Amino acid sequence: MRAFAVVKGNPSFRRFWLGMLISRTGDVVTVVAISWLVLDIAGPAELGLVVLCQGLPRVVAGPVAGRLLDQVPPRLLLGWDNAVRGVLIGLVPVLWSLGGLSVAVLCALSACAAVSSTLTEVAESAVVPRLVSESELDAANTALATNWEAAAVLGPPMAGGLVAVATAPLALVVDAASFFVMSALCFTLPTIEPAPADGTRPGFGAILRLPVVLWTSVATCGFLFLGGMTEVLYPVLSREVLHTGPIGYGLLMGAAGAGGLAGVVLGMPLVTRLRPKWRIPAVVLAGTVPFALLTIAGALVPAVVLVAVAGACWAPYFAVERTLVQRLTPDAVRGSVMGARAAISLLGFPAGSAVAGRLSAGLGPIPVVAIATAGYVLVAATVFTAMQRGQAGSRPRSPARW
Repeated sequence: MRAFAVVKGNPSFRRFWLGMLISRTGDVVTVVAISWLVLDIAGPAELGLVVLCQGLPRVVAGPVAGRLLDQVPPRLLLGWDNAVRGVLIGLVPVLWSLGGLSVAVLCALSACAAVSSTLTEVAESAVVPRLVSESELDAANTALATNWEAAAVLGPPMAGGLVAVATAPLALVVDAASFFVMSALCFTLPTIEPAPADGTRPGFGAILRLPVVLWTSVATCGFLFLGGMTEVLYPVLSREVLHTGPIGYGLLMGAAGAGGLAGVVLGMPLVTRLRPKWRIPAVVLAGTVPFALLTIAGALVPAVVLVAVAGACWAPYFAVERTLVQRLTPDAVRGSVMGARAAISLLGFPAGSAVAGRLSAGLGPIPVVAIATAGYVLVAATVFTAMQRGQAGSRPRSPARW
């Protein structure tokens, strides 16, 4: 209720929040529609190449996007970013209708859209503290986290329906329109002038001078690495342990999405009652317990329940982590720090997926669950140690931060 009170009571943040909801849903439609289109015109190998082009450029573009957000009014960057993405996505159905669409063209358009989208990704962390008061940061980040989970639950069925009814290219027309709506909303945001320089080195230099931010960023990369492992683990677990095939896999993924949405909506009020230094470790460890029990869940129903509970427990992670880093980062370099963090963290998910694939092939899914469980414990210990040392080594600007 606090989260949506901020949405209701702050018109500028409300427009940003609504635009991000539209953008997140559009991203899901893009992935589903383009994936289906690639499978129609080529095959799985080419799909892997297109997916790589959708993700890899963001690692390089993150620091650049962060620097721009520190120097140029964000409403202009976000407005043009989403307009450009609308044009790029809209080109796909146009080229398809003209017979000029190929995998190479899709790779090029996907890479360009990925570079552009990084501005919006980084802005979600960098701009929010300039739109709401410090006391509203937890609530604002909770509202934005709800967008992620809602898009993950509702987006795939909606995208699949659009593709089934209207074909993938026509679904992308609707998708392109969503980015133009986001663009229009962004241009109505207030003009946020760059914060005055305070002598802090931008980007990676600032992260190195903020130990809690540095180690929290490392932990988040690890958390995403483990998330990439679970993405590969669940279909293998469904096939080799639960013996349910694609139906069981779909139920596991649906349970993770539904649990995540419930965790953001219902879990954040509980998490924010904890002392800040305990919040991230508690979230990680709470989800680790049901996840570890997958080693003894030999049937689909208990596995679905455990995945849903783990997803619910882990769901507040990014809202809590983002709020912590926003509060500890100086205004003048917040954009560049968030961009550098994006470059660090975005490496985690694909690396985890690759490692899990190799481990699952060699060891089987149950040992991979055990390895990932140990990884989650390490992530929790890393954040807690960093917070303890940060608290002991310096006086924070406000006791509430700790």
